[in-house]
This record gives sequence, structure tokens and C-alpha cells, in this order.
Amino acid sequence: MRLDLPTRVVAGVCLVAIIAAVVAFKAAFADTVSTDPLFAIYGIVVCGYIVSRFLLSLAYRPAKDAGLEPHVAIVMPAFNEQDAIGASLRSLLALDYPREKLEIVAVDDGSTDGTLAAIRALDSDRVTVIELACNQGKRAAMAAGIQATDAEIVAFVDSDSTLEPDALRTLVQGFADPRVGAICGHADVLNVHETWLTKMQTVRYFVAFRVVKAAESLVGAVTCCSGCFSAYRRAAILPHLEWWTDQRFLGLPSTFGDDRSLTNCVLRDWRVHYEARARSRTIVPAHFRQFMRQQLRWKRSWTRESLIVARFIWRKHPIAAVSTYLATLLPLIAPVIAVRTGLVMPLVHGAGPPLVYFVGLYSMAVAYGLYYVATRPRYDPVWIFGIAFCAFYVCFMLWQTYWAILTARTTSWGTRPATAGADG
Repeated sequence: MRLDLPTRVVAGVCLVAIIAAVVAFKAAFADTVSTDPLFAIYGIVVCGYIVSRFLLSLAYRPAKDAGLEPHVAIVMPAFNEQDAIGASLRSLLALDYPREKLEIVAVDDGSTDGTLAAIRALDSDRVTVIELACNQGKRAAMAAGIQATDAEIVAFVDSDSTLEPDALRTLVQGFADPRVGAICGHADVLNVHETWLTKMQTVRYFVAFRVVKAAESLVGAVTCCSGCFSAYRRAAILPHLEWWTDQRFLGLPSTFGDDRSLTNCVLRDWRVHYEARARSRTIVPAHFRQFMRQQLRWKRSWTRESLIVARFIWRKHPIAAVSTYLATLLPLIAPVIAVRTGLVMPLVHGAGPPLVYFVGLYSMAVAYGLYYVATRPRYDPVWIFGIAFCAFYVCFMLWQTYWAILTARTTSWGTRPATAGADG
């Protein structure tokens, strides 16, 4: 069902109205800083941060078509992805890009299922297959792919992701700017309607890319080039390749968080952009246990890489520095605010239900949902699940941050029987 213009306009107007109402509400109660400074300042900062993401993303513009066709190698590392890798590789073979300028490298990281057989079943001389004798970890697989080519641009695509035919051609146009060292493509959810959880993630993915990464891209400081689909200038990653492959944290190998870590390596000295028109689709966790383990793994890598990016981001654009430090600080404070507002104040101080807190949370959740409606060419009622995700986040994900910090030395992926990810 296509959205007509009036429907999109209504969604856009409602979005603006909600954001304006939240800002006005915060301004009206600014005097509470003197009576409840912690909650008031936290609310103002969170509101300012979220609104700034929306405003900056509005100024985002994709790179212009510069007619670039550089030599590109797409590296696809894989471990136990027999059900998905065939479709992923076929999408690479169907890319609208000159064959003589495109290499496709599939690296089987010691899979114990039929992944290698699925790769070889393609029977294409365009796919270079690297078989690692045993499971060495995703970074080792990616490094093997990098070393197998001399391409000017090295792109990475996860083995459970597919690309649109024009995705690669669109993505590389941003490299016309010699200051750009890496570009992150856009990722949508592939298995949208599989479960209620995949529906919730659909809106979350869309906003994370089209709002957060678009805002970061405006100042050339995207902090994580997603493994779903990203490309790097070879000259930007080679100086860091050995360190990145052998990265350690608190004495143990860094076996995950490869995308955020590699982005940090490049971001030190180069600009990192986002390209909204270079679209990929990825399979997301469909069940609670799998999803929570994935999120915990991501938060552990976020813990490690936040400590690294904090050391140099102040040298980048001031907006990038402020937003990155806030994005690091606010998740650490959020659980404290939730406990204080939802439990301590009502039960200990008799402050009554934390209506203001929950109204604020859901106002932003509705704003994200309306943004999804207003900017998508087709209407999809899945946006309602994006609003429901707010309650899911508060109940389950909000508290993961502290556990991720406490268990940051863990090297296991948690979702795969990979020997390279076994705890030391």
C-alpha cells in the first residue's frame, strides 16, 4: 500500500508537533533544576541530544554521483551460515558494477556445518574462496580476505546480508572526497515479519541509520560502520591491520566488535560517512534469548571502543565530540535515573507515579515511529512495534549496560559454538 502525500504530511506534522511539545515541556519546567537537579538536568540533556539528532539528520545529503568506479574487493567472512550465505553471495554477483573492477572473496572461518559447500555450490569463477582450516574468529577471516586482494576499496558484507543491485556503485561515490576513509551503507531488516521481535528491530534499525548515522555523517564522524555493508579505503586500514587483527582488551583477544574497532582505526585520521542510498538488508535475531545475547555482545564491544574513541574524538569536529561523549555518558546514567524515578521517589519519598518520566520516554518512541512513517515510501504498520520497543528496552535492555561492563573481558560470542570465541 503506497502512502499518499497527505498521509506523509500528517505524519510529519505530528512528528514536529511532538518534538515541539517535548521541548516546550522541558522549558516550562526548567525551574525544577533547583528542586530536583539530577532528573531535570538529565531530562534536558537527553531531550537536547535526541532533538539534535533529528535536526542534524535533516541537513544530511547523500554523496553526489561522481562517476567513480574504483577497483573494489568485497570480503564476506562466514561461520556456520549455510542457510543464508548462498543468497548473500548471489546478491553480490548481481551487483551493477563492472566485473573487471570487482572481486568477491568468501572466507569460510572453519565452519562446522554446510557453509563451505553452500559457497562452492554457486560454481562461479567470480568468487574467490578462502578456507580456514579451523575457526580463527571473524577478524582473522576478514584480514585473510584483505590480504588476498590489492583493491583500492575493500568492502565488507555480512554473510547473512544481501545488497541491492545499485548499492556498491552508490556507496563508492563518497570516496571522491580524498578525506573520506570509510563509508557505511544503510541496513534494513530482511526478516521483518518473522516475529514480534524482528518487527520491533525494523524501526530501530531504520532510525539508527537514517537519524543517528546521518547526523554523525554530517560532520564526517560516523562512529560505527556496520558489518552489514561498509567500505574502507585500503590506505586507511592497512597501517592498522596488524593491531586490529591482534587487538586485546584487559589481556584477552578482542574477538567481536570488529566493525566498531575498525571504524575507530580509520576515524582517527580520516572522515567516516554514511550513505543512505546504498541499501543492504540483514537477518536479525528472531527470538528473545538470541537477541539479548547479541545485544550483550554489542554492548561489550561498545564498552571497549568507547574508551578508545574518547581519547581522540575531541580532536574531530566539536559537534562530533559532544555527541560522542554524551552517547557514552547517557547510557551509564539512564539505569540510575530509571531506578530513582520509578522506585525510589514513589516508594521512599511518596512522589507518586513517574508519569513525567514515562510520558517523555513514549513521546520520543512515538516520534521515532512517526519518522518511520513519514520517510518510508510504503506504509507499514510495523511502526507501532517500534513504539512498543520502548517498554521492552526499559524492562530488559536498559540494565544490560552494567553487566556488559562487568563482563567486558568475555571473549565468547555467546550465540555461536566458535572455538575462536571461547573464554580464556
